Amino acid sequence: MKKRIGLTVLLVILVLLGGFTDTTGARELTRTELKVRLQIPVMQRLTVLEPAEITFTYPADGQALVFTNIGRVRVQSNANWALTVGAAADANVDIAVRPSGDRFTPWQTVDGYGRVYTGSNGSQDISWDVRIQSRQSAGAIKPRSDQGTVQLYFTLGQL
Repeated sequence: MKKRIGLTVLLVILVLLGGFTDTTGARELTRTELKVRLQIPVMQRLTVLEPAEITFTYPADGQALVFTNIGRVRVQSNANWALTVGAAADANVDIAVRPSGDRFTPWQTVDGYGRVYTGSNGSQDISWDVRIQSRQSAGAIKPRSDQGTVQLYFTLGQL
């Protein structure tokens, strides 16, 4: 009986070892390659959260008026963007702007075509510091009682 069990075990071991040593390697029958190219269209959205409009009284001494945190716009884009800032104002004032929050950013004069600010994709809220200065025309400065208005406008584009 022990001989039979021993012989059976030996036979099973030989069959198993013989079967593993004589295996055939799997062959690659075919290879294909698929290249996928996705083109995601540019999405840009400019939302005016708070209008950038200022009503002011001309200073009697001709000094510049500085207003901080004026208006707020939200730029949402899945690509790098360029924001043009322009101003509609009285002809006898010079308007300069800079993004709020960084006092060391230089003032940019806003003339007919406006100034361009750039950013990367994502969502960003921007408010503005605005500097208004009276132009000296023939030595006359507007009297203190006169009021003026400045309204900033924005155009969003792709870089």
